Amino acid sequence: MENNLNCISLDEHSLPAVNDCDILTASEGFFHMNRTADFNVLIYVTDGTIYVTEDDCDYEISAGELLFLKSGVNHYGKYETPRGTRWIYAHFRLTENISEKMRKIPKKTQGLTDSEIERKLIELCDFFHSEDPLKAFRANALLYEILLDISEYSHSSPESTADRICSYLDMNIDKDFSKALITKRFFISYSRLAAEFKREKGLSMGRYHNEARMKRAAALLRSTLLSVGEIADLLGFSDMLYFSKKFHAFSGASPTEYRKQVQRKY
Repeated sequence: MENNLNCISLDEHSLPAVNDCDILTASEGFFHMNRTADFNVLIYVTDGTIYVTEDDCDYEISAGELLFLKSGVNHYGKYETPRGTRWIYAHFRLTENISEKMRKIPKKTQGLTDSEIERKLIELCDFFHSEDPLKAFRANALLYEILLDISEYSHSSPESTADRICSYLDMNIDKDFSKALITKRFFISYSRLAAEFKREKGLSMGRYHNEARMKRAAALLRSTLLSVGEIADLLGFSDMLYFSKKFHAFSGASPTEYRKQVQRKY
């Protein structure tokens, strides 16, 4: 059973202070070190499984799962973490204030594979190891945002398979739609996935993917000076004419006409 006394809480008046973060892959099996740290630890596993015990409570963190270890509490490895396990970690400190507006962060969160939280954790590591002179400020602000996202995620309804497919398709709008890749990603037959998706979302996965691509194309036409060919290439279209045809079917105008229509509004 999880020890809720060892949850962390977020103060609206102060940012967390990141003192280390990175993405690691275990080159060989290992046991988590035995320590009582003066900082909190965020562990997010992307592949494999990490085993850690905190205050006599055993945790198994598998791919897509995130766990917090609280500062001042002993944690160690009772079981071996296998070779090949890949994870993101962040060490950070929080102001320990007593406030009615403290936001409690769940001890463990599941189902984060390919999520916006996973993307932000990777971005956090990029910031921390960059040459940006403001990297400490950016990393602290981004971690605060991540902690809020985790808190909100835990209070929302569990993400359905159709929602997870939407997230996957949104992250792959630069690739052609592939039934085989979707089946491989979700380990369920395509016909079953397609029926569930259509029932919940009211349209096919292929149509959703195409609309996501075209919405992104429209945003790029409005907000950048990229040529139509460059936008087509960014979205994974090898044939610019085919891209233009698909965009016209979506918006009722060619990419060039659409850009002119938008500009005439201002």
